[in-house]
Amino acid sequence: MADLLIIDDTPETCDLLARMFARHGHATACLHDGGAAVAALSSHRFDLVILDVMMPGTDGFDVLTAVRAAPDDAVRHTPVVLYSAISDPDVIQRGLSLGADDWIIKGMPFPMMHKRVERFLTTDGDPTNAPPGSPPADA
Repeated sequence: MADLLIIDDTPETCDLLARMFARHGHATACLHDGGAAVAALSSHRFDLVILDVMMPGTDGFDVLTAVRAAPDDAVRHTPVVLYSAISDPDVIQRGLSLGADDWIIKGMPFPMMHKRVERFLTTDGDPTNAPPGSPPADA
């Protein structure tokens, strides 16, 4: 189905998400360091990134900023879903303003999370259902 990159500094969280998405047929890769994320995105095309916000060193906002500023169009337009325990509306708005496609609060039941992520992956050949950031069908 889709190729997902999960970035979370807690290996157990990353592994749990990877297993859950794998059950739905998605290929997953996990990184535990925000600094390695942009390099990984430049060397491999992922369909979507699930990105923890609170990480030591290069945090999720730093990674998101670097992704949205990447010189490669494919990297720059990769859907990014921020995944965090933070529920403060001002912090969420900051992430969305930086270019996140969505914000999921940790602890959301997986079926709801999966449904929110799937909307960025499914096009059904219909350009009106294309993921955000996708080029127009006639491009």
